[in-house]
Amino acid sequence: MIDDGKGLSGIYNLIISPDGTLRSDGGNVRSRRTGFFESALSLFLLHKLPFARFNFPRWQAWAALIFIGLLVGLDPSMRAGTPEMPGMPLPVALAFNVALILLCFPLIVLFLKWWMKRGGRWDGEGDLFNLVAASWLVADGLGAGLVALGVPPLFTLPLWLYSVWVGGNALSGAIPKASLGYSIAGIVLSLIPAMLAIAVIGGVFGMLMAMTGLIPTAP
Repeated sequence: MIDDGKGLSGIYNLIISPDGTLRSDGGNVRSRRTGFFESALSLFLLHKLPFARFNFPRWQAWAALIFIGLLVGLDPSMRAGTPEMPGMPLPVALAFNVALILLCFPLIVLFLKWWMKRGGRWDGEGDLFNLVAASWLVADGLGAGLVALGVPPLFTLPLWLYSVWVGGNALSGAIPKASLGYSIAGIVLSLIPAMLAIAVIGGVFGMLMAMTGLIPTAP
């Protein structure tokens, strides 16, 4: 779409490109700033976006991660417990999952930075942290939200698998030298250190909560 107009600096043409950015032809205009949620939704729809679309404030990425952590903490199974593992009170479940995602997410990004730079695929320019957080928001938020509403996790499995595809597509879109398959492999491999960290953090957290009495010990 092209909008002809006259600005303070002269005649210009506003051109909205397919990726949603705004550029000018024939004059100086202020570029359109894309919001976090708009970029996240575009990634969920498998649109390939450049790194320039992820130059939003870092707090928005952290807020998205906290939101996902809160949704995961609302999982009814975490409060129901089992004979071997008592359930968590709601405030404890929320705090645990928010802390878990805030601690593990940087590990995932750190691994992906190394992975995407292999073979000269990426020069390190661009905000990978914001890109990955945006790729998580919609798919992971929907999956966690459905589980919080009581949907069995097995029924949300396709959504979680789609989330991996969304992330791989986001990486290959911002880093053209990285194929979709290579990017998906990086996401899958990045979950290994994250799962190890979850096991360690979960064990320490469980012991601390049992010692303080916030989680009752099994009889």
